[in-house]
Amino acid sequence: MLTLRTKLALAVLHDIQYKDYQLSTSLNPSPSEVTYLLQKLSKGRLIALIENRPDNQSDSRPESYRLACAYHQINLLSILEALGEGVYFNRPSDEKFYSCYGTTARKLGIVNQMTRLYLMEISIAELPVSECLIENSIPHI
Repeated sequence: MLTLRTKLALAVLHDIQYKDYQLSTSLNPSPSEVTYLLQKLSKGRLIALIENRPDNQSDSRPESYRLACAYHQINLLSILEALGEGVYFNRPSDEKFYSCYGTTARKLGIVNQMTRLYLMEISIAELPVSECLIENSIPHI
């Protein structure tokens, strides 16, 4: 349901919170991807640079940041919005999905199913496709 980039952002936020920088590095991200995520999360006001950090500490490392609010106050929507990411829907019976997301699988499963139902009710005939193609901008939901 979540992209690899979103999963990496979750790992980076976890690492910043617990000052244990192993979870995000275990995903083997490229340095440029980590830098990109840190910039996006910072711009989204989820993290902030640590003040008075050593001069040799780079802005492109999670160790240079702190959470901008309490860890439990950061929600999935704010992360998705900060990254400009979306949610990709799974088949309702996907057991791998439930094993990956643990206790949150139920909530994500309900969101997944409800969104799928609402999207099935939108006919392609109702969408102003020609206008969207001309403007080259489809609004994000």
